Amino acid sequence: MKSNSSLRKIAVIISSFLLTFAFVTTATSQQNDQTEANKQQSETKKEPINPNADVKDGWRISDYKPYISSLKDLETLSQEYSEFLLKRAIDEYAKGLDTLDDMETEVTRLKENYKNKKYLNEKWYWQEVDRKNAQDRYINRLRIEAKTKAVTYFTKAINTLDEIRSNELMNNEKYLTFKSRLFRIYVSTQYDIGNFKPCIPILERYVTLTDENRKDLWAYKYMSNCYAFMETLLDKTGKSSEEDVVYYKNKKNQALLKAVEIQYGLDSPEFKELQLIVQLDEKKSESINVNK
Repeated sequence: MKSNSSLRKIAVIISSFLLTFAFVTTATSQQNDQTEANKQQSETKKEPINPNADVKDGWRISDYKPYISSLKDLETLSQEYSEFLLKRAIDEYAKGLDTLDDMETEVTRLKENYKNKKYLNEKWYWQEVDRKNAQDRYINRLRIEAKTKAVTYFTKAINTLDEIRSNELMNNEKYLTFKSRLFRIYVSTQYDIGNFKPCIPILERYVTLTDENRKDLWAYKYMSNCYAFMETLLDKTGKSSEEDVVYYKNKKNQALLKAVEIQYGLDSPEFKELQLIVQLDEKKSESINVNK
């Protein structure tokens, strides 16, 4: 009897322990579930979905695409946008200058090497002549390649400047100075590689930029030569009208007179002599046109 009573007590104790453990486990699980739910709810509250995120004062603008381009073009008038374009133009200008500087450094190095090198295998004078001609051709090729590459950078810079529409910046003295320098290096580089025609519109723009440019002797020297080239080219091809030839002839004469006026003065013998030459040239053209 005593043994059975002890067994019953042990069974009761074990049952009580199991019930207590089950209760604690259930409570802990419920608490963890509640904590996780609260955490998710808290995160949801931190990043709420705003159905009106693309709404501005009642306008739904997320898919807006302007039909009238002039409204968008107004943005280009801002000072900030114009300064951004100016920086891009300056970068292209600097690349062009670096290309020319590197070329000049290389040419100087080559000339020095050619000068100091001993050519012991040359027995005849014609060998020396051939060698020097080959060296000159190589140097000229380097120059043309570098100048052609530089012109590409200068052209990009000019095109970028043409996009600037801020009146405040366009009337700025530093801006005009930079633009004048860009035009000068563009013209002189194009002229060196024989591209005369593209120089004409840039020169015509250059002399209208500032009063100082309007009195620039070199501008009219380049201009007169470019006009003369176009006059000769059109005259030789025979495919252009006489009016086109006369147009460039008159432009050439005007540029020549302006150059001599700047260099020597209106009352100088040089200017008066050139006036006579120009008048004879124009009369000759008129006579040819009449006979035709």
